[in-house]
Amino acid sequence: MEKYPKLFVKVSIFYLLFGVVFGLLMAVNVFSGVNYTFVHVHFNLVGFMSMMIFGIAYHVLPRFNAKPLKWPGLVPVHFYGANIGLIGMLFSYLIGGFWSSDWKTILFHTFSTVTAVSIILFIANIYTVLTPACAAPQGIAVPPPPLQEKEEKPKETITSDMKVSSVFEKWPHLLQIFIDSGFKALSNPAARATFAKMITIKQACKIHSVDLESFVQKLNDTLNGKGVKPVKSSGLKPSSFQPPAPPAPKVTAAIKRGDMCSKDVLVGDLLGVYPETKGIFEKHYGAGCFSCPGQATETIGQTAMMHSVSPDLILKEINDEIDKALAGAKT
Repeated sequence: MEKYPKLFVKVSIFYLLFGVVFGLLMAVNVFSGVNYTFVHVHFNLVGFMSMMIFGIAYHVLPRFNAKPLKWPGLVPVHFYGANIGLIGMLFSYLIGGFWSSDWKTILFHTFSTVTAVSIILFIANIYTVLTPACAAPQGIAVPPPPLQEKEEKPKETITSDMKVSSVFEKWPHLLQIFIDSGFKALSNPAARATFAKMITIKQACKIHSVDLESFVQKLNDTLNGKGVKPVKSSGLKPSSFQPPAPPAPKVTAAIKRGDMCSKDVLVGDLLGVYPETKGIFEKHYGAGCFSCPGQATETIGQTAMMHSVSPDLILKEINDEIDKALAGAKT
């Protein structure tokens, strides 16, 4: 988990503690009055609930949508603005900033504005993750294409450069073809929402040792109704496909000892060849990275994007570590 999403979650727990203690003191009449109710409510609503949502949203939504934040530099601004604004607002409220008409009121309004602006930064940043890269403006009529002479509708074709998700999103019945051909992970909705959106058919076939040409042909034959019938999820076995795919050739590792790393190298391959680089992944992704099955299917560039880390930065650190390892071996 990245630094600021984790900080949001941590401070939310402290705000929950403050809110509970404050509520208990109000219950035994140590504190009483509307003033303290305002503080108690905001400790729980803005402090606990909102901060927890901010942290989880920053961590989860870019991964589930396979799209990084557009403005990652605004996350620390949001964090400090939300916390300074909340604490300052509650303090100025307690000293009379809400109902007086002097410097206390100015202080209360200033911190309230800081809190509001910081939340607006979150809305703008996280909304970019939830929207398509190129969305057509709503309310604008798109002119129809010019009339042409009626032509025979061309057959649809699937190519190896298409994203895996774009295929079964457009033709849902082809999802079972993927699963029965060896892409078992796609039976998991989380994999379809993340991994499938980042990788092409060509890359997926390489990772899973599936013959690319035969698999693409199978997809196109099924799509256009030639020979191979789509298998429904009701229980037909892969043997229902005709003709069966030929044995897939064994795919070798993308990197060997002595090579420099690139963004397209699988994390698992890199760790197998250069175990010295393990500390870099632990530094940026955390120790949980090494129990993740994604090592076998995700490249350096993909994991960097999913963890909101610059691919160029982590690649430079990896290659610097490789240089040290190779230099040490020579001496």
